[in-house]
Amino acid sequence: MKLIGLLGAVGWKTTANYYRMINEYTRRELGGAHTARILLHSSNTQMLDHHQRSNEWPQIGEILGEAGRSLKAGGADFIVLTSNSMHQVADLIRSKSELDLLHIAEPAGARIYDDGHQLVALIGTRNTMESDFYQNWLGERYGITVIAPEATERARVHEIIFDELADGVIHPGSRRYISDLIGKLHERGAQGIILGCSEITTIVPPDYDLIPVYDTTRLHARAAVQRALEEHHV
Repeated sequence: MKLIGLLGAVGWKTTANYYRMINEYTRRELGGAHTARILLHSSNTQMLDHHQRSNEWPQIGEILGEAGRSLKAGGADFIVLTSNSMHQVADLIRSKSELDLLHIAEPAGARIYDDGHQLVALIGTRNTMESDFYQNWLGERYGITVIAPEATERARVHEIIFDELADGVIHPGSRRYISDLIGKLHERGAQGIILGCSEITTIVPPDYDLIPVYDTTRLHARAAVQRALEEHHV
């Protein structure tokens, strides 16, 4: 079983969710008391948030790249970065750490492609929705077009994530807003919705019946287990 280098980047709660899901998927695959082999480096969220607010992505890349190098020194076989928005510096992390990084867009893209969809919408933090790493990855590798909500909609989604969901608060009005927004994106042509934020998954159920939803956090964790178990023999 390969050693997963888990790189925490946006807070311990999200990283803890990854740790739990990776172990759950490992036990589901292998049964018994099996757990994943995980090496964790958790970065200081306050420092990353400061650089993110200042749009200082090279500095973020340096911090996470050094963290990735420590994972390599500890024997990790590949990196799983526990953040959607931080994948903007995925190439810097790969380069500085000299380790492969399992990109969060890859398992989502593969699933969307297998489902036969060519146009999907992305919901997440403002940084994720307004960057182009999902668009580039899915477009170049799978020919999938990714659209985002309008500017005012992006602002409201970002507000809901940071002011409510990050603190475990779910207001009925916010739930309705997200549901209505998904409906609008569907009317604009989206055949599926990428949930590009771990918190947004708490307000959109996985069995949402209007349109297929793709929970990137769960897909990413599951893909990490699949890679760790390649050529594994119990």
